[in-house]
Amino acid sequence: MIRITETIKKSIVILVSSAIILLALWSGSYTTSYAKGTAENVLGSLTTYAANKDYDKAAEYLHDIYKDKSIYSLGVSSGLPVIKDNGDGTGCGLYQGVDSFPDGNPSIYFYYGGMAGGLRTGEGVILCWSWNDEGEATGYYTFEGTFADDLPNGSGTATEVVYGLYTNITTGTYSNGLENGIMVESQIKEVLEEFEYRDLTYTSIEGVRQDNTGDAAAHIYEQITAYGLQDYITVEEIETDIRNWAYLQGGYVYMYDPNYTNVCNHGFGFDEDDGPFCNYEWCVWTTDGSLNGVRHLAS
Repeated sequence: MIRITETIKKSIVILVSSAIILLALWSGSYTTSYAKGTAENVLGSLTTYAANKDYDKAAEYLHDIYKDKSIYSLGVSSGLPVIKDNGDGTGCGLYQGVDSFPDGNPSIYFYYGGMAGGLRTGEGVILCWSWNDEGEATGYYTFEGTFADDLPNGSGTATEVVYGLYTNITTGTYSNGLENGIMVESQIKEVLEEFEYRDLTYTSIEGVRQDNTGDAAAHIYEQITAYGLQDYITVEEIETDIRNWAYLQGGYVYMYDPNYTNVCNHGFGFDEDDGPFCNYEWCVWTTDGSLNGVRHLAS
């Protein structure tokens, strides 16, 4: 019995020593890494940022746990969201996006707001950081609006911030996570420490941005007429020129600026023979129709 007791004592000492070593390692890494954090801790931190509308810090936090790879230990990469339903009509969660991070893993974004039965319902916000090919953060993306059936359904505003360059704010209606209706995109671009503002309009039907070339040509022709230059070019010629230009860009015109009035400085000018020409790049934008609504959202 004495031998067995001694053996047990030695085993206990070894186990206790090992536990102390593991605890020390755990404590040391936890202060410098998110790797030992739980999903609840991550959701708690993100909820605090989102509740305070501190979206920049929330995006930075998501980027940090992506860089040290601990974001994948939360289980979202399996395709199932990590949800916290508070049971009072509110909740939050981490969800898998439709695109991929630079390392090839599926993107992950955060939701905070109304929730019922584990489904996003009512007013809420989703957010994620934006990245370049090297995986570094270049800004962040948010969507604030109405949710139903676990997806954006109703009015909403999508904001894309690119640090030091521009901010795009798109407002309109959404159906099952896709743009659906008349949309207005406000561009705020920093140019030589000053800001330039543009309001652009377009129409989407179930996530497909529609061809607005005809409306853009008519708008430009109205401006030309206001300057008394309508005898130089017809609206049909303008539309043909825009379509040719858009074709070279690899798409079609879906968005234009209805507020342009300074035609000579922006959308219209004269060539070497004093003939008129349009600088369409200043007043119209092209797309191949592949942009499908709320970015980072698994629809």
